[in-house]
Amino acid sequence: MTETADTSALRGELEQAAQPSAHRSIIDLIQRNKPELQKLLGDTLTVEAFETATMTYLRLNPKLVECNPYSIVGGLRLGAQLGLSLGPLGHFYLVPFKGEATFILGYKGMVELAYRTGKVKRIEAHVVRDGDEFEFRHGSRAFLDWTPKGEPGERDRRCVYALAQLTTGGTPFCVLYPEEVARRMKRSASHTLPSSPWNTDTDAMWRKSAVRALQPWLPQTPDTMAAVARDEQVVDALTDEPGDLPAEDEA
Repeated sequence: MTETADTSALRGELEQAAQPSAHRSIIDLIQRNKPELQKLLGDTLTVEAFETATMTYLRLNPKLVECNPYSIVGGLRLGAQLGLSLGPLGHFYLVPFKGEATFILGYKGMVELAYRTGKVKRIEAHVVRDGDEFEFRHGSRAFLDWTPKGEPGERDRRCVYALAQLTTGGTPFCVLYPEEVARRMKRSASHTLPSSPWNTDTDAMWRKSAVRALQPWLPQTPDTMAAVARDEQVVDALTDEPGDLPAEDEA
């Protein structure tokens, strides 16, 4: 039996009414911000798909519902402005920390923004483990060569690298060792939380660290600069207006 528009709307209202009050307040804010979210998303994603991904993410992360709802919507607005998706794609995360939702840019989100510059033909990042063949050299005869030896299994992480192939012909790369990744991780205030992607998607965060370290050698756009500037920050929907994001040196 086909569901009518009225029936669908009624079902949505009943589902919303059944949610806990904290969850409902977030849904209400998203509903009120729908026109703005769609304007920010443009052609990258429909607001319905964005809303569905958000609701699924909130159900899977109940601690997030206890956060200041305006910080949640602020993070969602920033994600929408960047055309990034919350949820399975791993473009960005919202992590609860001291009652606020922290915006964390994901590895795939950073890669997506790099491709959108139109000046990157290929970008990749890989975790190198004990037993893998790995050699690199910087300088006028730079090269990087990695041959993985089977599935990761229980093998320790030896290092991580990111490499990009630019339309201009350059192939910049960088390598980070565990100590360098650990220093970057410790700068994340939420890294000790079970819900932090440092604990739920550790390899992805290692790859993100390498891609972020490569940023100075990659083409930059306002979106890329805004995303990097706001990474690991609380974004408040009451104070942050779309298009009014700080420059990277102000973060």
